[in-house]
Amino acid sequence: MRLRSGLLWTGLIIMTMPFISEAHGAGWVEKKLKVGDLRIRYLDAGSGERTLVFIPGWTMPAEVWQEQIPYFSARGFRVVALDPRGHGETTKTELGNTCRQQAADLHAFLQELKIQHSYLVGWGAGGTVLLEYLASPETIDPDMAVFVDFIPAYLQSEDYAGVPLDQARKLLLEFQDDRAKATDGYVRALFKSGPNERLITQLSRASLKTPMAAALALYFDLVTGDRRKDLRHITVPSLFVATPENRALGEYLAKNVPRSGLEIIAGTGSAMFLEKPQAFNQALESFFGGQ
Repeated sequence: MRLRSGLLWTGLIIMTMPFISEAHGAGWVEKKLKVGDLRIRYLDAGSGERTLVFIPGWTMPAEVWQEQIPYFSARGFRVVALDPRGHGETTKTELGNTCRQQAADLHAFLQELKIQHSYLVGWGAGGTVLLEYLASPETIDPDMAVFVDFIPAYLQSEDYAGVPLDQARKLLLEFQDDRAKATDGYVRALFKSGPNERLITQLSRASLKTPMAAALALYFDLVTGDRRKDLRHITVPSLFVATPENRALGEYLAKNVPRSGLEIIAGTGSAMFLEKPQAFNQALESFFGGQ
């Protein structure tokens, strides 16, 4: 299995409300919830017994799911999208900037909201958080899980054709040398076709809201972690959504996770839910309705 070189960018995958309000108006309510040492900021829309929870990628805000929130809230779901610890408008902390802690935060968040029948969707690093959550002994099992452009291990090893260590180091140094420039490149790499410059600017500014120390701690956790052994903890019906370039990885995941399927969204980069939202939304809707 060969990972494309751009995966290190995509797998590490807020603006304030004006970012979204121009596109969708009052399609949701912005809320904050006290959870342990955090005030978690989240977007809430719709109602129903089924709650769809979206987890964004590395340094990204809840608003990246702007095309999914109104779509699924109009189809009988309560839809929640959150800013994880250190992201967007959620509390910034010096400690706890790991995927495992974000998974614990997710558990506490679901408990506080008394969400029992959840459909969890994680993108990139959000998928890693979702895997950590499912592997935890303290878990409210979701009804279904969706992993978007998810990578269980990043670095190259004898039995895994991942990203070479020197490439991972190069990206780390780029963020240290000029974070604004590196962030602009990171955001652009999330798309197959060039998005409008306004969106690039909005997402770049959103990414920069995560403090450098927190961003680098999460980066280190993501790059050095090999979570392939934890795939066995995915026991609920699951869907892996991938780009054509990452088909081999998607097939590997679907083969190693029982009760799972694979969906390829053609002509997109990692941010497929923004680039081709109709195809992405229909893929998820079909999965949710077919189980």
